[in-house]
Amino acid sequence: MRGSETVKEDFKTQIFDIFGTVDLEQLRAIAQKVQLIESEKPHNERGAGRKNSLTPQQLAEMLALHQQGMGATELAKKYGISRQTIYKQLERAQNFSDDPNTMLRLNYMNRNDLCTTIDVDFKHEKIEIKNYTDKIPLRAFGVVENPTWEDFQWFLKDRCFPETRAHLKWVLSDVGVPFYDPLMIIEKTTGKMAEDQQWIEVIHRKAS
Repeated sequence: MRGSETVKEDFKTQIFDIFGTVDLEQLRAIAQKVQLIESEKPHNERGAGRKNSLTPQQLAEMLALHQQGMGATELAKKYGISRQTIYKQLERAQNFSDDPNTMLRLNYMNRNDLCTTIDVDFKHEKIEIKNYTDKIPLRAFGVVENPTWEDFQWFLKDRCFPETRAHLKWVLSDVGVPFYDPLMIIEKTTGKMAEDQQWIEVIHRKAS
């Protein structure tokens, strides 16, 4: 085992390598200079600007809370960003794809937690998904990683009442749609079902 004197010399060498001196007065002066620089940095009490962007999960949650009535001031406080950034993030949510054919995104939610995003290309009848949960039952398509257009149609029908429902015309009138179309129904009902806590956040891409 090395002696204490050897350890001290090693420690002094490390200090000299970092600060260029081992003189106590010079080290104190360096510390005071660092403190002065730190104290002169602008202080942001609200934390505005700490994050320029939200994660997909945070963005979906923010949209959900906004739809539920939470204002920009409350959202800014919750996420530690400015109200201006909140407005930018809301706009960003409507510009979710660079593909000109992808005009619709469905966020499949469990309460306010994002489970799956579904980007829809109606022209080519295809979808792209991304899962944000490891819990298979909470995913929009379960274990299926590359769902087909037919899978998508089944998913939509599964999240609304059946076309064979009694007094369908009256039900459609109550919902506010002119005819039976699962996607139109989901836009009105958010795809909520009595047996679970899942629902669908429908986002139309903002026209450029």
